Amino acid sequence: MNWPAAFLLTAAIELPIVAAAAGRPLRARAAADSLAANLLTHPLAWYLYAADLLPWTVIEIGVTGVELLVYRLVTRLPWARAALATVLANGITAALSFVV
Repeated sequence: MNWPAAFLLTAAIELPIVAAAAGRPLRARAAADSLAANLLTHPLAWYLYAADLLPWTVIEIGVTGVELLVYRLVTRLPWARAALATVLANGITAALSFVV
């Protein structure tokens, strides 16, 4: 799979998960911030993995950490909800990466 296809698939999966986890008042904002967070993390993660510079698990932990901070500091979700959104979204896309 090439990067654009992988990014679109990731965004299609993660945006609705993050929006749902954010709750009604912040759904649209969370979806937009999720897209921005993925635009920030996905290309770097793709490069690091393709170049075999870091183990996949380290890359995923880093991506999850950055996105957690985006959802907490930019979207202004409470820590628990930001963590829920991040772990669900990244956990599901990480699991699906073994299938696709």
